[in-house]
Amino acid sequence: MRTRALVTVLVATLVAAGCGGPDGPPPLALTKVDLPGAPVTLTPSGGALLIGLHRDGQPVVPALVRRDASGAVTEIPTTTATPYGKLARWTQIATDGTRLFAVGGERGGAHGNVRWSVWDGALAGLTEKRQAFSTFGGYGAGDLVGVVITPAGPVVLGGWDNPNGGFDVATWLPSGDDWIRQPSAGTALEASREALPFPIAATPLGDGIMIVGWQFADGREQPVAWRSKSGNTGWTKTPLPAPPTAHGAAMSVSCSAAECVAAGRLDSTLALWRLTGDTWSQLPDVPTFPVSDTDVLPAPAVTPDGTVVQFIGTPDGLKALRRTGTTWTVHSTTAKGKPTAATTVGTTIYTVVDDALWSVDITKLP
Repeated sequence: MRTRALVTVLVATLVAAGCGGPDGPPPLALTKVDLPGAPVTLTPSGGALLIGLHRDGQPVVPALVRRDASGAVTEIPTTTATPYGKLARWTQIATDGTRLFAVGGERGGAHGNVRWSVWDGALAGLTEKRQAFSTFGGYGAGDLVGVVITPAGPVVLGGWDNPNGGFDVATWLPSGDDWIRQPSAGTALEASREALPFPIAATPLGDGIMIVGWQFADGREQPVAWRSKSGNTGWTKTPLPAPPTAHGAAMSVSCSAAECVAAGRLDSTLALWRLTGDTWSQLPDVPTFPVSDTDVLPAPAVTPDGTVVQFIGTPDGLKALRRTGTTWTVHSTTAKGKPTAATTVGTTIYTVVDDALWSVDITKLP
């Protein structure tokens, strides 16, 4: 009987330790940010944060607010031009500090395809620009990934039918109020019989653009990054490091002037990669969490001191995976739900979890 009692105490102790007992890292106390709608997208703008909102039942559903360093929230007027523009949910909002460009979409029509809308303006207001149906729709259309602003101008990114099979990574450039699709043939964005590309996320990098996603090649899914040298020119494609038989994809990315960090999956498990200079490497010893091909994985939040924070939803609540130096720490948090977006403004990390926005000051992390 005494032996059985000792075993019971030992098992209870081990379980408590595995669940974040007194020796484990303390949970992160996230602060909920009150907003006049459900947050969808996050875009840093200097020391402020632009937050794309969705508001059911409002006269204009896609909304945009600016939260400044003091925490004050100001609404940026949005003006629609089409019925689907009034229903759109933001895909991506981009700014260079002065100009604003945005992409949104909503499913509709007989086939339930996404009806895309494009917007531009400034902090004084964002206006939808009506496009011909064939610009982003029609027989050869794919999905849009979003919009990125480079020193050479804005670029809308997505996919479009390749006449020889599959979809190319496609780009559109503005001409007045119209967006004109650019040829992908002969570039690293072109599909081939050997490799079919699938872009998922994009962000500016230096004078160019970084896109991450995956390609189907050699009978498996392979994580891939596409990078332009300047604007929409000088595209290269780089398969991301992975075991030779692994299936996977890069699903989100964030970049600073010096580096990028991408998050994704390898064999249904969380994986992260870092770009330093021109070389991608897989971050080692990432804590094991499942990630499926239907999950939305927010971009890694990278602070000025190089700390990487990756949010991931679990049945036990939101987890924050923190990498400082070469050490990973898994923090539980006070939030529940699935994260869909994350970014950093100064030392503050923001994340969208379900229909709420949360923040945490990285300098106050234990």
